[in-house]
Amino acid sequence: MTIRSPAATASDPVTEYAEAVLDGRIIAGPYVRLACQRHLDMLASQGAEWIWDPVKAQHWIDFFPDMLTVEEAGETVPFVLLDWQVFVAGSLNGWRDAGTGYRLFTRAYIEGGKGCGKSPFAAGIGLLMMIADEEQKAEVYSAAGKKEQAHILFQDAVAMKKTSPLLSRRLVESGKNPVWQLTHRQSGSIFKPLSADKQKSGQRVHCGLVDELHEHKDRYTVDMLIAGFKGRRQPLLFIITNSGFDRNSVCWEWHEDGVAILEGLRTNRRFFIYIMALDPGDDPLEDSSCWPKTNPGLGITTTV
Repeated sequence: MTIRSPAATASDPVTEYAEAVLDGRIIAGPYVRLACQRHLDMLASQGAEWIWDPVKAQHWIDFFPDMLTVEEAGETVPFVLLDWQVFVAGSLNGWRDAGTGYRLFTRAYIEGGKGCGKSPFAAGIGLLMMIADEEQKAEVYSAAGKKEQAHILFQDAVAMKKTSPLLSRRLVESGKNPVWQLTHRQSGSIFKPLSADKQKSGQRVHCGLVDELHEHKDRYTVDMLIAGFKGRRQPLLFIITNSGFDRNSVCWEWHEDGVAILEGLRTNRRFFIYIMALDPGDDPLEDSSCWPKTNPGLGITTTV
């Protein structure tokens, strides 16, 4: 049985998205539908363990167009989130622990097709948690299986800083060609790529951005970031990846754990999952109508 929330309002685009997916007005695959149902189920059962705060959800959604810019058709324009990004960003900040009031989710796993806008979105999350999360001396890191990949996501953040007058006034760059660190002097916060060198340790991670988890050879980087959460009030591990093919990888472990939670076979109230995938029986070679299930950015963040 599908549980519906009270009528959504214009101030709750996260719930609007969930209802639109489940009503079929937005094309989405099986695990996105389950993620949306999870949201509505949590709304129906909120109170003792978790609460929904649409104002805090909107705070993260608004940060992107208010503070960040992206390049579009050769022009610099405000970073207006796609519908799926609105659902993710709003969910991460809107769901709160009923006891502490801090964010409920400390881990997020986002899996989708290449070109759906994951990397710029992750860079924006990093900038947000660096300067707009009320965390002094926040440490934000972009990490990947290879140092070069970690720099790609970080350079998305640097590019946003360069084209945003607000960020340019607030953030200081260290290094040139490439920039290797952004610093927010007012809060003492930093954002930098994390070397793949396994001797690195001692970070006090407020936000860890993991790019292309399917390319990671082991779980060392993820475990190191999580270990750095100690002492942080509401840290976040934000993982973005393609699906990959290796079923013996750390990525597959996260994928399978996420699917089990969405299907109700396992419980983890700290884990947010958004997996873009086809339905059984979909034939992308014969029917293009299923393509948005794995890449809802088609025609916007990437062309067909």
